Amino acid sequence: MNSTRTVITGLGLVSPFGFTQEALAEGLYAGKNAVQPLPQESFPELFNELAEILRFAAPCTQFTGDIDDFAMEDKNLKRTIRKSLKILCRETQMAIAATQRALTDAGLDFHGEPQKNVGLMYGSDYMLADPRLTEAAFRHCIDEEGVFHSEQIGANGVASVMPLWLLTWLPNMPACHITILNQFLGPNNSLTLNEASANATLAYAHNTIERGIADVMVTGATGTRLQNIRTFQVAINEKLADSSVPPELASRPFDRARTGQVLGEGAATLILESLEHAQQRGAKVYAEYLAACDTMAGKHNKDDLTKPLLVPDHKAAFINVMRRTLAMAGKTPDQVGFLVAHGLGDPDIDRAEAEAIDEVFGSRSTPLPVVAAKGTFGNLGAGAGAIELIAGITALNRGTLFPTRNFEAFDEGTNYRFRVVTDSETPAGDCFLHISTCGPTAQTSAALIGKCS
Repeated sequence: MNSTRTVITGLGLVSPFGFTQEALAEGLYAGKNAVQPLPQESFPELFNELAEILRFAAPCTQFTGDIDDFAMEDKNLKRTIRKSLKILCRETQMAIAATQRALTDAGLDFHGEPQKNVGLMYGSDYMLADPRLTEAAFRHCIDEEGVFHSEQIGANGVASVMPLWLLTWLPNMPACHITILNQFLGPNNSLTLNEASANATLAYAHNTIERGIADVMVTGATGTRLQNIRTFQVAINEKLADSSVPPELASRPFDRARTGQVLGEGAATLILESLEHAQQRGAKVYAEYLAACDTMAGKHNKDDLTKPLLVPDHKAAFINVMRRTLAMAGKTPDQVGFLVAHGLGDPDIDRAEAEAIDEVFGSRSTPLPVVAAKGTFGNLGAGAGAIELIAGITALNRGTLFPTRNFEAFDEGTNYRFRVVTDSETPAGDCFLHISTCGPTAQTSAALIGKCS
């Protein structure tokens, strides 16, 4: 059990449904669809380029990267952001926008003063550069006969690359820029755990506050699967939803007709602080952090034990984080009100997750209610886990769950002892468990969040 109680006092997001908690809630509870066909003239140029690979996706179409998207009132902050936009990749831009909204929501305005007791722990996917940004450098190293000379990169190529090119794509740039903008002098770290990032940032942020190193921690995650190289990699290595189905029916968590994941983008930030600090400043409290952890599980390929890489074992990873998180919080399966599932729509990962949920919660006196937000907006990379946390907190405070879009029935021959919620009347209870995993590695995390009494 935690020796220090920590609570969530601010929420901010950039999602396919918009910038506000209300827009996210409206989309989820109305069962709306954020998956859009590609190409679309109103979308940024990049999303139209991806139409060669994807027929539909869930981009944050309202987020253009314009200075107004960052919702900043402070003129100095606006000026600094405007100067930096050229060296901020889209993931970092979304993270900054979500964070400034979260700070405003939490009522934290430090008036530009350095804050020694405020730290940051932020998560992301690994970030990939657009290869066209270094194209000129390589072309300058090709001779008249078309032969490329790598030894000439230093002499002929580097001058063609933007000096701060590398600093645009490092995965710790969201944490770096947020910290510099707001002059947070407390502990600062970054996690690159893809979809598992958000829960893990909460755990590490709580531990930082518990050790007395900070009073307030900014946490969250940002990610995109809509980037020319990233999308291509996912298309090769993971299962995408069948492109022949209608976009609104493509993302089908746990459903027997699922064919794969739908890709999207997004970011969300949560402000975590000690309960004592929140009470002293009269902050509103959305929920209380109860426990969180992360792990991974894998096994050797039985056909070739000499390979160093492990085959991901998603079922074991899901079981491990759920049981560990419950034990850390001193909770039994019957005490969990509902579960926000990873619910990717991938046939194999969904099956492993369903089997894990059944094993951990099958002994309950009543079937566990399970929701999966990806039915409405697909997989947003690292941002999905953070936005799903906000979706769970929203349900906790509303008192009822949102429906899981596109779920009709489990795989034939299965008899799971939990219930995928498809209505908006199911009671939420007093706490919920959120689980996320990274498909290729089985890096998996869980967080237990409850009402604050």
